[in-house]
Amino acid sequence: MLTAAVTAALLSGCTPAGPTRSGSGESAPLRGFGVAVDAAIAGRVPLVHLRVCGAWGCHEQDVTLAPSGTMSAMPCPPTGDPGAACGAVQIPGPGPGYGYAPVPGLTMDPVTVTVTTPPGAPLAVDASAPVRPRPVCPGPGSACADPTPQAEVRIAADGSLSQSR
Repeated sequence: MLTAAVTAALLSGCTPAGPTRSGSGESAPLRGFGVAVDAAIAGRVPLVHLRVCGAWGCHEQDVTLAPSGTMSAMPCPPTGDPGAACGAVQIPGPGPGYGYAPVPGLTMDPVTVTVTTPPGAPLAVDASAPVRPRPVCPGPGSACADPTPQAEVRIAADGSLSQSR
């Protein structure tokens, strides 16, 4: 659950250390792709090569996929209430995998995304899908004059690729 919340925060630009839109004080969303992999194969797909091609050209990069696991409460410092939790930590486990790939040239125009695993990977993936990025603005429910293109692709348990968001 926290992985999804952290991922959503990263994609929506809610991270405090992120770049800001001039004059707004809000973090700008990241231009690029989220890459999700089904839990059934997440442990066998730790890295993929992402190729995104559109009218603007192509962009390629390796994307590390981290499998998510369960959440656990972190105890408070000794000066606090001994029964209170002061944070949460994610324990790596058998959940779905997720990574993010910035794509600087990405526009709102349709693109073709190809995902492959490196030679010798525990599971071979070589799949492509058409994707249409969607506009994202800083802050939930906000509208902006210059939205950032983003999309998310999902690698299914059978190795196929589809747009998930």
